[in-house]
Amino acid sequence: MVAVDRIEVHREMSRAPATYADAQAVMARTFRGVDASEPVAGFYKVRLGRDTIILGVRLWFGPPHDPETGEVMDRSWRWQAEANGEPIDFDTVWPKCAGGPVTEAEYRSLVARQAWAREQAPDSAYAERGRKIDRLSTNTPLPF
Repeated sequence: MVAVDRIEVHREMSRAPATYADAQAVMARTFRGVDASEPVAGFYKVRLGRDTIILGVRLWFGPPHDPETGEVMDRSWRWQAEANGEPIDFDTVWPKCAGGPVTEAEYRSLVARQAWAREQAPDSAYAERGRKIDRLSTNTPLPF
């Protein structure tokens, strides 16, 4: 009789079994990541390495451009990327940039910042893509 009471108590304390379908439904509702399996054309921001500046990235699918003249070439379409207005290898920035979409205005601001730095502060990290920031240098513009 005592064993029956223990079983009854045990049944009251156990929880209902969860099925695999229930777990999938919960995961589908709570997933907040980015699907990086398929590139998405648009504007993004990315850092190419530790302690480097943030670059504006533009991704698009289309015909390649001639690196010397900038003219559209008669070649097969492909995914292409620009970092701060300059061509960059697509695999270098995708999928690293997938989590940082920005507006076109923010992208243009990052491009303009690099153009300004090339004229006004050529020794700063903002003037050259991929250069590490030296926060103690007088060549680094203030962040405001």
